[in-house]
Amino acid sequence: MKELTVIDSKNTYGNMNSNKKFFPADMTPEERQQLLLQRRLAFGQKEGFDGHKMFVADQLDSSKYLKGQSSKIGTHFLLTEEYAAANPNGWSDIPEDILIITDQAPGIVAGHPVADCPVVMITDFQKGFTAIGHCDASLIDEKLPMMIADALVEVCASRDEDLYAIIGPCAGPDWHYQNYPQWAKDSILWQDAITTTTIDNQTIYNINLQRALLKELLQRNIKLKHIFFKNVDTITNPEYYSNYASSPKGLNQPHKAGRQFVGAFYKNTEIKPKRKILLKNVDKR
Repeated sequence: MKELTVIDSKNTYGNMNSNKKFFPADMTPEERQQLLLQRRLAFGQKEGFDGHKMFVADQLDSSKYLKGQSSKIGTHFLLTEEYAAANPNGWSDIPEDILIITDQAPGIVAGHPVADCPVVMITDFQKGFTAIGHCDASLIDEKLPMMIADALVEVCASRDEDLYAIIGPCAGPDWHYQNYPQWAKDSILWQDAITTTTIDNQTIYNINLQRALLKELLQRNIKLKHIFFKNVDTITNPEYYSNYASSPKGLNQPHKAGRQFVGAFYKNTEIKPKRKILLKNVDKR
């Protein structure tokens, strides 16, 4: 039997993607990739996995969908031992939106480098499958979290009552817009998750991602007692990167620029009497 372990690099190992804006200007793409690999290996050594086996969904399908260029969204890809062997350095080009790992292929990591947007992980620990997707506000509006659950129904015939949701760190309720966000198309979903305050006669729209996610997952028929949040505000917590905090239009804190990696893998460890989820610093809702 295998144990699902949720991982979170914080800012401990440095930025966890290869975007040139997070590296010295004179570094080549090859040098950035090499440095990223070193960080992945250090992260894996600490958490008990091989940093070569980290995989990320490029989410090209949902990106094109949001731009009106495609009708595909919520596509998924199952990571197997054969795929990992064919891509020995990991971090391959996977266009789908959702990655699925299984305890039949332990040690393979699926996740995303993120800042203020949550990684949503939905697991069926009876069958040993977990689906993982990065969910920014626009994808929450488009119901990608629901599609992450649907992926498990399709791949391993999961039952709703067996699904658990784990939501990684994200921006707290202080994240705000000066105008009502264009991506908030589902007014019912955001009814209680976008609230207004007035500062210096200016209306501010406060975004509560966790509240919207909770409502959406409950609508998907995931039990309240099966929904877990890692209650970390990436904007204010000094151990995390944050787009909003680093932006000149936000808090203008350049040291907060970067990406932490949040994801999961199945550890090849015997446990009794059945599979379980290892939830470190994750709060039940």
